[in-house]
Amino acid sequence: MSNELFGRVIKVHIEGDYKTDFSNENFHIEFEVPFDDDSTPNEIVVKICNLSSTSINHIKKDNKMVLQAGYKSDYGILSQGKISRVLTSRDGVDKVTAIYMTEGQDYSGVKVTTATSTDKKDLKIAFGKGTKADAIIRKLVSSLGIRLGEMTLPKNPTYKSGYTVTGNILNNLNEVVKDCGAALYYRRGTLIIRSIKVGTDERFVLEEATGLLGSPDPFEEDDLKGYTATCLLQHRIATASIIQIKSKTANGQYRAKKGKHVASGSDFKTEMTVI
Repeated sequence: MSNELFGRVIKVHIEGDYKTDFSNENFHIEFEVPFDDDSTPNEIVVKICNLSSTSINHIKKDNKMVLQAGYKSDYGILSQGKISRVLTSRDGVDKVTAIYMTEGQDYSGVKVTTATSTDKKDLKIAFGKGTKADAIIRKLVSSLGIRLGEMTLPKNPTYKSGYTVTGNILNNLNEVVKDCGAALYYRRGTLIIRSIKVGTDERFVLEEATGLLGSPDPFEEDDLKGYTATCLLQHRIATASIIQIKSKTANGQYRAKKGKHVASGSDFKTEMTVI
């Protein structure tokens, strides 16, 4: 069945020394976009068939990429970040270019070294006595060039003896965020710092009429209880999305903990775990 029948929309925007856009109107495009509420950026893969050699040569590591998907009357951003690698291979008569993207900006490997280091990504930062946590967080985020979409701290402790950034910067950032009773995670490629219990109300009801496929299945894991569900691809569902579900099994308001958006073959769906 054609894209026109479903009204499916996939848009890929790539920006570096060269800006370009690809859509499913002109190319066969597949993707897998995982999302979750831990602090490690996810890797997204987008596959585009039969690009020209010129187009492939313009897609480079560290280019910015934005992926949008949905339907003609309703589509939005699934994720955005930086390209980490580009691989082109043959699949029968097709030439498939797989573009791997790290959502947001991944600084998990950046470490603090000595003040005499010539590496611009190395930092040595010492905060004075009485510095509050929010000041430390903003300085670390700013120094690393990470785009902070939201910061809402349940508490804002004061470091009476000061605070020194040492070793892995992301670990330091996570440590201070945890001291605030908050969590750090990415939502559609944008860094969010807030309570893990807080979500974003999408004002969306998921039911059969709006794309719910089958009835959600109950799950229990550690201290968590909730449901796993699948629906037609829905860009509104992302990390910490608050949605209303109406079904034979799940009925009520839930927060999306993790899941993935998938476009592959005839599949155009969103899978999720909600609690």
